[in-house]
Amino acid sequence: MMTPSLTGIDIGSPLPSGSTTISSSRVDITAGGADIWETRDEFHFANTEVTGDFEVSVRVESLAMADAYTKAGLMLRTSLAAGSPHAMLLVFGDNQARNHNNGGLEFQSRLTLDQSCSGIYPPQPLPTEPDFPVNYPNVWLKLVRRGDKITGLSSSDGQEWKTFSVLEHAFPEKGFIGLAVTSHNPDQTVDAVFSQLIVSSPKD
Repeated sequence: MMTPSLTGIDIGSPLPSGSTTISSSRVDITAGGADIWETRDEFHFANTEVTGDFEVSVRVESLAMADAYTKAGLMLRTSLAAGSPHAMLLVFGDNQARNHNNGGLEFQSRLTLDQSCSGIYPPQPLPTEPDFPVNYPNVWLKLVRRGDKITGLSSSDGQEWKTFSVLEHAFPEKGFIGLAVTSHNPDQTVDAVFSQLIVSSPKD
């Protein structure tokens, strides 16, 4: 179990550009970018290289909003190219209704280079109150890889975890994991604050 060393990089050349600031207790990310979606992405990515199975978790303390679809979260990415395949467990800035979602969580992936993304949403029909709300700063995310299975989990206390999504896909052994943030407003940056980032081997 370890807190990884991270490198901040803009993916897809967003303007305005973003940045990563790391202290002993938290990671602050400023991000621009039109979105992480469709066939190419624009966002800021604080990442580290990874090989094989892993378990990564983080607390999302806050996420400013420049758009209803401003998003931040944990990402596995096969490369640093704009159209790279990826899997991402993400949070929005609040719990307003979006597409097939009435809570603050979503899971998305791109399985083929430069192709469109798809999402995994809560079971339909949606309940009146969301099953996966966000209540900052009490938001924890976890992404677990075991072979070809990617599992996304969330928690409101960092102790009790609830599975949000499971994706079966043969991503390459080597890739990048880390914190991804996009403004979803190409003219404005947003700030996100993370803490308690831990990378370890999956537990049995």
